[in-house]
Amino acid sequence: MGCLPGSNANPGTQAAPKQNLSGISVNTLPAGSRLLFARGGAWANVAISLENLNATPDAPLVFDAFGSGASPLFRTASANTFQLGGRWGNTSNDGGYAIRNIRLDGMGTADRGLWLVQNVRGITLENVDIENYRFGIESSAGTPYRVTGLTIRNSRISNNRSMGILGSYSDSLIENSTFEGNNNITGSTGNHAIYFSHGDRVTIRNNNFTRNSVVNGSCIGGNVTVHGVVDGLLIEGNTIRQTASAISCYGFAITAGYTTAESFRNVVVRGNTIINVGMTSIAANASPGIVVESNKIVNTQAAGQYGIWIPANGGADSGDAADGNPIVRNNTICFAQAQGSVGVSANVQGAQLTNNTVITGAAASTGVCAL
Repeated sequence: MGCLPGSNANPGTQAAPKQNLSGISVNTLPAGSRLLFARGGAWANVAISLENLNATPDAPLVFDAFGSGASPLFRTASANTFQLGGRWGNTSNDGGYAIRNIRLDGMGTADRGLWLVQNVRGITLENVDIENYRFGIESSAGTPYRVTGLTIRNSRISNNRSMGILGSYSDSLIENSTFEGNNNITGSTGNHAIYFSHGDRVTIRNNNFTRNSVVNGSCIGGNVTVHGVVDGLLIEGNTIRQTASAISCYGFAITAGYTTAESFRNVVVRGNTIINVGMTSIAANASPGIVVESNKIVNTQAAGQYGIWIPANGGADSGDAADGNPIVRNNTICFAQAQGSVGVSANVQGAQLTNNTVITGAAASTGVCAL
């Protein structure tokens, strides 16, 4: 079903909609304002810069759909579709903003679906598709407030050239969403479906990561990577699925990657399923007291793998937090090839390793190992 043709001479009701946002001062709208776009409609050259000081996380400025049919489609060929927080250097800590039931398409050439600029808060994305950008979402957090309160729920982030999500976030949640269709289309080892760098109290929960960083049928880049300084990170109930992977393809990597001091504290990696990645499924260093529990790791490839590796890559650098006292328990690890495979490697002081099950050979594809 098509949408009603709009006219900017109309009053802007659902019965008589405007054609686009021309003439609407989005940054002076009152808190709780709703901008609704017709299902079945498409808009070209969309570039929306938000720094609305009236909106709040409790009464956000809302972008949403109305009517029936396909989600409204915003196409952007260059730069960014949404720029939240205004211009570079802002310190206003504006927000909240809610974007729901809209598809963003960067057409293979645009930079970002959403750029969160320096100081912005209270952003909610629900049932949003973000595809064909360089970065689906990028946070360039700054002082004094940073980027806080991002919630991504029931959304799809796909086919972005470099990263699905990049940057620093605090008090944020990514859940029930899908990262697929090959975010990181070049397979660069420096690009990932999610690259989280710095921030506190972040949850990544119940998401599906399907065949990201794939070139010629094999994953050669990253899936979910965490660097920097983090306090409070829960990675729970996610699935990473690859068909085949090179050694450079990691699953969850919570590891030091910079020349500055890094640490990952109060980290829990729980109840995830990781299938057919490369060097290791769960890698960590600079992560004192990390808890890795109740994960299922399956590698059907004819190649060895570390299931859980602490400290990964030889450990953290001088100045990074010292590893110690990891808790690794109740994990199920299934390797088709036993040779060269290590279920759990946790050669650090105070490691508590309990009730981890490693299954190899033919049994690694049946029973608790079955996919």
